[in-house]
Amino acid sequence: MIIWNLVHGCHRKSEGCKHCYVLTRDEENGVDTNLVRKTASFNLPLRRNRKGEWKIPSGTEVMTCFSSDFFLPEMDAWREEAWEMMRFRRDLRFYMVTKRPERILQCLPSFWNEIGDRITICCTMENQLRVDERLPVLLSLPLPHKEIIVEPMLGPVDFHGNLEDIACVTVGGESGKDARPCRYEWVLDVRRQCMDTGVHFHFMQTGACFIKDGKTYRLTHGIQMQQARKADIDC
Repeated sequence: MIIWNLVHGCHRKSEGCKHCYVLTRDEENGVDTNLVRKTASFNLPLRRNRKGEWKIPSGTEVMTCFSSDFFLPEMDAWREEAWEMMRFRRDLRFYMVTKRPERILQCLPSFWNEIGDRITICCTMENQLRVDERLPVLLSLPLPHKEIIVEPMLGPVDFHGNLEDIACVTVGGESGKDARPCRYEWVLDVRRQCMDTGVHFHFMQTGACFIKDGKTYRLTHGIQMQQARKADIDC
């Protein structure tokens, strides 16, 4: 796995963006996150090392655009070039996360049928409001690989059994000093829904403020993923 941040910058979209790690880090460094721009890594999939080998080895899963949102309007100027790079590197798989599923259909390339099977698009749904808004849109799209991420998990969510064609649901709490609480019973209920519909479930991290059995745990960033793994509830 390798991260390909071809652009940097984004805009707050919904409740989950309040404490976004990208915006927080940029604010600390005096960077205007709202200015979306190409990065020096824009053409990373096409780069070779001194031996002439691909810098991204064949067979790698490429985590795409994690310092922005691939479906931002500003990406319209560069997205076709990015799709072309994904088309050229037929030996790679690409994984991207978005809060803007309503823009996906208009942003797919004319050659989507050539590359779609190598691309996973994951939609963030951090609370019930965003599940009700985004899930129907995601389900309607011609995407071979669809996933959902409930992170930061800000409340209980009910998918109403509508998880057809969803490969995986990932759940995670919020990190950072101002993290909002994530309750273990919320996590377990999503797991139950996934088991009922035969969808893979992944508990990625507890978040910094985790409530279990009525007790609140304040967890440092270094152990949030570790504690989620210890729960051993992936299925």
